[in-house]
Amino acid sequence: MNSYPFPTLSSALPIGENSRLMMAALMASFLWLPLQFSAQVPCVDGVAGQYPCGGIDLMSVRTFEEMGGTPPGNGNDCWGWSRDGREFVLFGRSDGTSIVEITDPVNPVMIADLPTASVPSLWRDIKVIGDHAFIVSEAGEHGMQVIDLDQVPTMEPMSELAMTALYTGFGGAHNVVANPETQFIYGVGTNTFNGGLHIVDVSNPADPTLAGAWDEFYVHDAQVVVYTGPDPDHNGKEIAFTFNGFSGFHIVDVEDKTDCQTLSGLAGEEFIYTHQGWLTEDQRFILMNDEMDESAGIAEQTRTWVCDVQDLDNPVLLGYHEGALSVTDHNLYTHNGLVYEANYYAGIQVLDIVNAANLQFEQVAFFDTNPFSDQTGTSGGAWSVYPYFESGNVAISTQSHLFVVRPTGFASAVTPLEEAAFLTLTVENGEVQVHAGGTLGGPLYVFDAMGRKQAEWPVLQGAVSTWFVDGWAPGVYIVRSESGLQRRFTVH
Repeated sequence: MNSYPFPTLSSALPIGENSRLMMAALMASFLWLPLQFSAQVPCVDGVAGQYPCGGIDLMSVRTFEEMGGTPPGNGNDCWGWSRDGREFVLFGRSDGTSIVEITDPVNPVMIADLPTASVPSLWRDIKVIGDHAFIVSEAGEHGMQVIDLDQVPTMEPMSELAMTALYTGFGGAHNVVANPETQFIYGVGTNTFNGGLHIVDVSNPADPTLAGAWDEFYVHDAQVVVYTGPDPDHNGKEIAFTFNGFSGFHIVDVEDKTDCQTLSGLAGEEFIYTHQGWLTEDQRFILMNDEMDESAGIAEQTRTWVCDVQDLDNPVLLGYHEGALSVTDHNLYTHNGLVYEANYYAGIQVLDIVNAANLQFEQVAFFDTNPFSDQTGTSGGAWSVYPYFESGNVAISTQSHLFVVRPTGFASAVTPLEEAAFLTLTVENGEVQVHAGGTLGGPLYVFDAMGRKQAEWPVLQGAVSTWFVDGWAPGVYIVRSESGLQRRFTVH
């Protein structure tokens, strides 16, 4: 195990050398048996139960078998779905898909199982549009399963799901990409269209239909959005950001599904295998991972690449943020100014996007789902993470378990985004001290983790103002200036 140097609250300090040695000695005395926790396990002194952590509490953990999996199979991807305050994890298995309710995150309930449409496969991927889930697998002749999730809330535990439809326009697929705004699904890494974008209209989920394709390059994964970023030439268009394995990264205009246009691309010595990525919330930057650079020995530690895409016709690769460990990164997602990144043998890392343009990221939290092996490679550990539940619950899918965790509160770094303006926060005993100055002007706005405005504070140039948050609901809050500077604090 390794220490994790990052700024956190005192309850989430990195494990020291003595602690690591003591834990190693203890664990060497018996085989590691994953625990089925029946109560929340807080992260204290760098551990939650047996799991190294910082800034994240363990709510529960369930095994592959407990979720209906048949040994020697494996878990893989996950996604989430919510209905009327109830929260569900869709957990991919080699032999099917489990739907697990985590409304009570300490006591997850296995609600339903959907068997594979073909033979078992290591890879399965899941996305949701509205109240329907779309599931693919690399298994031959699997197609895309469509599931009406409306049936889930009233089902008895351990029920078997029925498919709404089975799309057979492709057989196996490595991944499935969804754009909920337009109701299009993009199958990628399929046995059609050179493994590129296989575009499916799912506006009628019971009758998915082929809408078009882009076949210039194999696509390993992608994000597709209605573009609202800083490039005025493409505002309002549907744009695909594709991660093309050995062929780098490309940006594609998919507004016309029958005539998709490649806008730009990047490929070169910097990448070995561009695996997956996600836009920052302002759509100015794309954050990417290379699944092979660490194991190939090119990167000594995990790299998260940053590309400036404010001009979609001319993306600029800025460089990378280097993590604390020599492990292989997998899926990452951005949410509320943070990056949640699955790192196989090191679980998940949470990064604060302090200033992407200057490659300034701060690791603010972590949870190691595979505590006794930090190494490169893809044969074990965390596959994916889903950080979008309103409750703050975060689902982590590994190849052997489902973890439900929740951030305990983490502090943003106080590094200014630019030299001419600064904004720092100090939190103590229900008081937030705000120091704003330089060129920073206008009021400060306070939002909760769901983006709901909670307060508006005036800026007192060069002075320290004290604001009281006693009585506020526990959780993470974001302070944001009109110019875009932001910091976060936690109410316990």
